[in-house]
Amino acid sequence: MTIRMAFTRPADKIAESVELAESLGMSVLAAPSLRILEGTDAAYSSAEASLTSGMVDYAVFGSGTAVEACCARWGDEKFVTIFSGCSIVSIGPHTSDVLRAHGLKAGMMPQDDYSSYGVVDMLSKKAKGKTIILVRSDSGTDVLREGLFKAGAWVLEFAAYRLEEAGMTDELARILDAIESGDLDVMAFTSPMSASMFVNSMKERFGDRADALLDSIKLAAIGKPTALRLAELGHPPAIVPEKTTFKDMLVAISES
Repeated sequence: MTIRMAFTRPADKIAESVELAESLGMSVLAAPSLRILEGTDAAYSSAEASLTSGMVDYAVFGSGTAVEACCARWGDEKFVTIFSGCSIVSIGPHTSDVLRAHGLKAGMMPQDDYSSYGVVDMLSKKAKGKTIILVRSDSGTDVLREGLFKAGAWVLEFAAYRLEEAGMTDELARILDAIESGDLDVMAFTSPMSASMFVNSMKERFGDRADALLDSIKLAAIGKPTALRLAELGHPPAIVPEKTTFKDMLVAISES
């Protein structure tokens, strides 16, 4: 039986994500969850000053989008120069690939848990007395900052890009319609922020029926932070892959 699944992702990730899901034999609905906006001039100026001062020991890239945002602002050559004085940490394989494509090699990456938790576990014994800059969006969870701070690091945050809610689109309305009509088997989430926004959209649309409708389908989370957010919202996911990648989540869904 064909699995009918849906997901929300930033608009620039949707086409490749739909293609991957369909290659696994799934029937797919997808909607934009977030719009990606440039980081502020102040954020880039502050980050450049810190990175070129020699004070930063580790730079943690939280996504491939963060790499692409930096390169769009600085260009590849300046990007490499700015980060040349510190050790590069990647949150996962995709981010490592994007770094490599722009001229930087990640010296460290979690082995299995490609999430903020995995980075904290990996760096916790190295963090004491070090300065670590987090290169990510303006909407990252507190897991990295708090975990590394507790391990004794001085933590700087660099919002290389900003996220804005896409709001109610025609694509999102089709997903909500499919849930209401019983035409969806699995709803998948790729970030805590997108999970919160989707549940809010369900409640705005369906009111008191929202929770029952969400309970009528399986929920999938790309990793631990997203799974925890769904649990906080009252809907713990049935599917969480061992490795935190979109492909691993799709495979876990196909095998569920």
